[in-house]
Amino acid sequence: MKTTSNISAQIINTIKHSHDPWGIKDKSTCFIYENKAMAMLQDIPLNLNVEGRFDCELPWAGAIFEEQFQRHDRTVMRLEKNICSLETHRFGKEKRLCSYFFEKSPFYSEDNECIGIIFHGRKAEALSLKEFFNGKLPPSVMFCSPSEQFSQQEWEIIFLFLAKHSRKEISERLNISYQSVKDQIEKTYQKLKVSSDSQFEEYCRINNFNLYIPERFLFPYL
Repeated sequence: MKTTSNISAQIINTIKHSHDPWGIKDKSTCFIYENKAMAMLQDIPLNLNVEGRFDCELPWAGAIFEEQFQRHDRTVMRLEKNICSLETHRFGKEKRLCSYFFEKSPFYSEDNECIGIIFHGRKAEALSLKEFFNGKLPPSVMFCSPSEQFSQQEWEIIFLFLAKHSRKEISERLNISYQSVKDQIEKTYQKLKVSSDSQFEEYCRINNFNLYIPERFLFPYL
């Protein structure tokens, strides 16, 4: 296991003195280090050594969502690119339900090998993304598509469809023709081998498509 002694002192000191929540995980998604701001956000003891622990081994309310966190982490490492997620949990000592954007980036060794992730959080102010989730944000939402089987526009149509927009509303929102929306939804059904809206919704739920927001809908809130 990689320890903090193997990480540049400059990196640790920079994170340590930041007022924003920061953390580093290894390739197995175990924590290597997190700063005081992150510990306070999770409301865990400041003297707790998180090194070598998985998310589920930390005493905070969001630990039950370890599966989603690890899926995000592994996607960052697999693609070796920055990915943003939106986390909505009961944060801090007050256990207040609020949302934070977390940007996760590949963490590299001196040999340029991806050995984990480094993440940074900031509060999502006045967030209105609830409109896409029937007024209630999921605990963990990702801004990287769950698979590569669809084009970006197809993902945008899928997202709005799952948000209960009609085909007409989708065409207006994306500024494309109504017929194009119908054709692309039909094409999506063929790809997934489903034949009805209800089958499609069920497939999306099982495969976590409903936990993805295309970036174009995120930009107004960044």
